[in-house]
Amino acid sequence: MAGNYFALNIALVFWFLTLICWTLSATLPAQIFGALSLLHFTIHAFSNQVNRMFKKKKSEEIEQPVISRPAPVEVREKEPTATEKQATTVIASDVCFEGNIVAGGHVYIHGTLKGNVDAKENLIKVMRGGVIEGNISCRELIIDGSVNGQCTCDIVDICENGHVTGTLTYRTLAVKKGGTFSGQAEVMPLKIEKTNVVGLTPEVAENAVEAKSQAKKSQHAAG
Repeated sequence: MAGNYFALNIALVFWFLTLICWTLSATLPAQIFGALSLLHFTIHAFSNQVNRMFKKKKSEEIEQPVISRPAPVEVREKEPTATEKQATTVIASDVCFEGNIVAGGHVYIHGTLKGNVDAKENLIKVMRGGVIEGNISCRELIIDGSVNGQCTCDIVDICENGHVTGTLTYRTLAVKKGGTFSGQAEVMPLKIEKTNVVGLTPEVAENAVEAKSQAKKSQHAAG
């Protein structure tokens, strides 16, 4: 604040000297001091004007415009696909689960399961060291562990370390060297292929399927 009045103070000093010289009839010094006093009065006025302009500009820079924020957008979670909905069921190797399982996806047994397993049109695989004591119903069954119960599946594959005790109801059975099966086996009838012929009875369709399979066998033998 004192710097703003420095020029004014100097102007007053020169004005005071001008009055003294004028009183002593010293015309030339009075004119010089008067001119210097006028000059410092002008500098003081100009300095005040510059300061006011600078403060106004600074206040305009500090003021920030008000920016309206957009309304929050609602984010909807993506619906899971049919593949994601069919989650895989896994029984870990250190788990002994007691109870029935109805799965919409594949089932992998590393540990022990005491209960029935129904996987509908999916795969059930009993890993090496895995044990199932109960009935099994699925499309495809791969056994590399131990199963004791009734198994109803389209495809049954008993691997090198697989052991099955009970009843097998299947359409296709494969037993690899080292795998064992002890119990009763029943072959399910083949699925009837769809036909576009109107009025074809199930018996005729079944005979047609059997004839088709025999024709394939004869072609392989001829080859």
